[in-house]
Amino acid sequence: MKHLIYIFAGLICCLITLPQVGASPLENKKQRFRITVLNTGGEPQQGIILKVAGYSSEYISDEQGLIDFEQSIDNNYVRTANFYFPTDKNKTVKSLRLDEAAQDTIIRIDRPEDLAHFKQSGKTLLVNGVLKEGGKPVPHAEISIQGTGKRTFSNAQGEFSIEADYSHLIMIRAERMENKYLDIESFLQNPNQPLEIRMTKKGADRVYHVVEKMPEYPGGMKAFFNYIRRKAHTTELAEKTQKEGAVMIQFIVEKDGSITSPSIVRGLDARLDTAALDAIIVMPDWIPAQEHGVNVRCKYSVPVPFKKPKPVPPVAPKPAPEIKKDSIAVPSVPADSLAQDTILQVIPMPSADSLATDTLVTDTTLVVSTDSTSVQNETAASLSTSEATEVKPKKRNFIVRFFRWLFGIKDKENTPAESKEEKTSGVVPEEGIQKEE
Repeated sequence: MKHLIYIFAGLICCLITLPQVGASPLENKKQRFRITVLNTGGEPQQGIILKVAGYSSEYISDEQGLIDFEQSIDNNYVRTANFYFPTDKNKTVKSLRLDEAAQDTIIRIDRPEDLAHFKQSGKTLLVNGVLKEGGKPVPHAEISIQGTGKRTFSNAQGEFSIEADYSHLIMIRAERMENKYLDIESFLQNPNQPLEIRMTKKGADRVYHVVEKMPEYPGGMKAFFNYIRRKAHTTELAEKTQKEGAVMIQFIVEKDGSITSPSIVRGLDARLDTAALDAIIVMPDWIPAQEHGVNVRCKYSVPVPFKKPKPVPPVAPKPAPEIKKDSIAVPSVPADSLAQDTILQVIPMPSADSLATDTLVTDTTLVVSTDSTSVQNETAASLSTSEATEVKPKKRNFIVRFFRWLFGIKDKENTPAESKEEKTSGVVPEEGIQKEE
């Protein structure tokens, strides 16, 4: 019994002393950061916005350019702080890794007006650097400021110092090394320590930036933008996110035209950046760059534009022409179309049994909507034709007919005018009878 009690007590002690599974002392640990934002002239930059990737919080630099904040730290994932000007919260001007080295640091950010002022004033600053190749220092390299005649050389440890300005590039040349071109801002990112510059030996693995024949997309840049528009769905994503702009992608075109090392140089939005990078990764092979007729590796940058579709303006209906009630213009009707366009309106009549023939003629009304001149002409012509066809031989009395038969006198053909005249008179002329007698 005592043995069972001891065993049970021992099990309880073991369970109490076991560490809790899944507990990590570094999870959800917050770390404080103090980042001071200055321009290259050493003046504080107030109003610069800091956003931590993956978080919606914003931190703004004060009058001294200080941004003081706390951020959760995880050893398995390194957060990135992005800096923005207050006038444009969509364009990142600088990024910083939030590690232990960034807990208390100074960064340099120049506004556009600062750069314009520095270039106009000709301001110069002393810059420091150290040249290395494969971890070894590069001595006796020439460092010069293009266009000014200033130059210096690196010492045995590869270190150098030179006065530079904002308007001229810094060129570095060393024996059996590729030339390097830098601007003053590269040296001022961390002014407290010299900038480490990695030199590259001349050889087959060199990555060119400018060559005799630059790499080219099959079909030209027009075909490239058509591919990007179709593959990355740029128009649809711009309309969905309500953001417009261009994502700048940089990559290396290898000797065989394949694409390697794609990276985002300038981002726009997380969804747009991902779509642009995915389209570049699966992009068809390019026509490789050439230097002296030999295919070489070349670094190339392309923009991936995102633009919303243009709204189609509504088509305004044409106003109906106004018709004045006071004066209505009656269109003239050609004479040829009178037969087709003339409207004859006949007033209904009573039955023919109750009307005389002359009454029928006077009561019939013809209403013509157009000019009746041609109708009258046609009516007169039809009447004359009917009268001509209805001329009948004269009917004489039996005495005249007897004498005409006795003397063999034949009837002459009467003209329509004579027939009409005789018809209207209705009297046989006496002179003719006496002559015949």
